[in-house]
Amino acid sequence: MRNLEINKKEFVALNYLGKESIVDSQGKRTGESKVLYGDEIVFKTHISGASGVAVIDSNGISIEYDKSFILTRYLFEKVGFTENTVFFIDKNPQYDANGQPLYDYKIKRIKDTLNEVLILLEKVRNN
Repeated sequence: MRNLEINKKEFVALNYLGKESIVDSQGKRTGESKVLYGDEIVFKTHISGASGVAVIDSNGISIEYDKSFILTRYLFEKVGFTENTVFFIDKNPQYDANGQPLYDYKIKRIKDTLNEVLILLEKVRNN
């Protein structure tokens, strides 16, 4: 039932690329860095409602999370999500004056199974 088209929600993901040193007008490093993200990936899947209950299962005690979604292993490998991927789920993509994304969710944990990958998301409160 969760894979019915009517139950899917469109959202945007940004994959982490790395960090870049910030240089001043003279070309010298300032000691600060900025995070680099790839192009926006527009995605559509079923995202669970709010959650936050710890559950004991065969993998141990699961951590607290706010939302989750499931991808097939093939699709997960194709989109390249990692623990540093960020998402715009409850709001449209926004960026600050320096071009840094003001995302509202980040990955808390990725849980693998044989054929599917469970993505647990954590709400970012300061963006």
